[in-house]
Amino acid sequence: MILLDVLLVIGLLFVGASLWQHFRYLKLRRERIDDRQPLVYPGRSFHAVTILKAGPERSALDELRALRDVIEGSGDGSVVYAGLVGPAMAKSEQLANDWDGLIFAQYPSREAFDATTTADAYREVLARYERTHTHGAVRGAALNLLVPVGLLLIRLRDLVLRKPSAFPFEPAGEDSMTARHGVVKDVEQLDAFREIKDDAVVIFNLIEPGDSAQQKANRRYGMSMFSSMAEGGYGPVHVGRAVGVEGEARFSQFVAVYYPGIDHVQAMVGSTFMNRIGSGKQLGDSLAVATVPVLSKLPARRTE
Repeated sequence: MILLDVLLVIGLLFVGASLWQHFRYLKLRRERIDDRQPLVYPGRSFHAVTILKAGPERSALDELRALRDVIEGSGDGSVVYAGLVGPAMAKSEQLANDWDGLIFAQYPSREAFDATTTADAYREVLARYERTHTHGAVRGAALNLLVPVGLLLIRLRDLVLRKPSAFPFEPAGEDSMTARHGVVKDVEQLDAFREIKDDAVVIFNLIEPGDSAQQKANRRYGMSMFSSMAEGGYGPVHVGRAVGVEGEARFSQFVAVYYPGIDHVQAMVGSTFMNRIGSGKQLGDSLAVATVPVLSKLPARRTE
């Protein structure tokens, strides 16, 4: 009887901790990331991430506004997230790596997505950009609801095992792996967005896993990253299966990860922590773009 009481108390404590963890992450998503993803939605829902390169002398914010307007003006689509794009943290061999803006949108179904993106109004907006690419994503609501709980379990495991803290990040120096590969210099581009928003960076990843040896190495890298995310109170906000909807580029996985600011990302990339685990990040191909949230900063929707 005592054992059952103890198990009940442990269960209630875990449920309470899980709810606290979930709503802590939800608060970050709503207030820091300006992310409007509904917690629960129909299983047929279809998501799409569109990256764009604005034409010369064009404002990326205005171009994002135009794309948002046509998606939401269709009556079916709703924009979940919009961001200005900084550096490519991982460069793809299938796609261009230089972009200005990104929109992540939700549709009631794949058919609704197809109807919106084949409409004349949508095509007219895309024609004004230098280039665009859209990739679909199947984002399961149940899986994404469990992500914060998974991070909580990782944190509890690390506390029990007394795993050393990843913080504060220690600079690795100019001869570090990330410095030699130009990643440290690349993330300096985020400084251009400080006046817009400096306390949130969301990295959108389209991923094609490598061979079995690469996947094994990448899992070790991923667990180290998840441990630091669980400790720091940040991490994945969108996880799903990537779906090709245009062109020949193909990826299997889609992940968007929140980091708590430009300073954090720059310190992390140039740290001894990243240089210790970074060689484990091995993928077949990946496009990872760092973005700064701007959905609430887009100009008001035009009514004409």
